[in-house]
Amino acid sequence: MEDARKGRPIQRSVTLTEPSNHIKDYDRVITMLEMSVDDTITLDARAFDRYVMDNWDWSRFALATNTAYAAETPQPPDKWRENQE
Repeated sequence: MEDARKGRPIQRSVTLTEPSNHIKDYDRVITMLEMSVDDTITLDARAFDRYVMDNWDWSRFALATNTAYAAETPQPPDKWRENQE
């Protein structure tokens, strides 16, 4: 808003990476557990890291994407009428 008020060029678009959808990853794991007839499920370290700790191969990319969106999100001003006088 400050740039527009002072007649300076303003950014008219934001280019962000489209978030990826990983619902199928979660659904697959849940279905595997629901269909199991075993009383005990044994996980190796990699499966434990994904399914229990929620650390997937794509987690870092998702965090970077979320961070980019947060950085581009405009924050409301402290006063709705700033510098109107």
